[in-house]
Amino acid sequence: MKPFVIGSVPYVNAAPLVRWFETDAGKRWGEVRYAAPSVLARWLEAGEVDVALVSSVEWFRRPETRFVPGLAIASDGEVLSVRLFSKVPFEAIRTVALDTSSLTSSALTRILLERVYGIRPEYRPHPPNLQAMLRECDAGLLIGDAGMTATLPDGYVLDLGQAWRDWTGLPFVWAVWLANPNTPLEALTEVMHEAYAWGAQNLPSIVQQESARTGIPLPLVARYLQEVMVYRIDARFLEGLERFRAEWARLAEVQ
Repeated sequence: MKPFVIGSVPYVNAAPLVRWFETDAGKRWGEVRYAAPSVLARWLEAGEVDVALVSSVEWFRRPETRFVPGLAIASDGEVLSVRLFSKVPFEAIRTVALDTSSLTSSALTRILLERVYGIRPEYRPHPPNLQAMLRECDAGLLIGDAGMTATLPDGYVLDLGQAWRDWTGLPFVWAVWLANPNTPLEALTEVMHEAYAWGAQNLPSIVQQESARTGIPLPLVARYLQEVMVYRIDARFLEGLERFRAEWARLAEVQ
């Protein structure tokens, strides 16, 4: 069987899931191509990859795709890397600059601001530069490595993972492995679980490599990958995913 073509985000949080494919053993089973979540979704739709690590919203939007069971990028409380930065108290936000590379994070921002804070601000797509975002808007959403490292000492910062947990009592699934209909799911599932098993076993070295690659301080990367990120998901995480699906559907109805 030829290697699977695998689409992954280039962020720190994906490294434990895909680093195995850079080893001699892993290269036999998969070739990884990197892009933002929104680009990965287009690749998946076009059949350019066999499987992609995409925003969980894509699973809701694409019933023809299949969810690789048991693995995801998730958190149970704070996530660190998906945060809303605001110049004003959250209840007073009127405009939000969205890093639109993740449909899930954008949708969750809208859900939390409406359902928790009772507001419906104007949303504007914007490149992920916090200073530029806050020059134009009251608040800005950052995801991935940029979301983890940005600071706003004199403002307000909302960790969306913690906000979701505080509101629902449930964990949150940020991204899932979605496979094309023609991809052999059983074989793919075995390969992806093998890849993560290797990543979990080699997590200390992955932490060091990712800190060196990104310039993010080693203690922050260690905390993020070893304490915050959850990769093996169970029924409780699926319950959180279904709650998000319901809230996402409700959001679509009122827009």
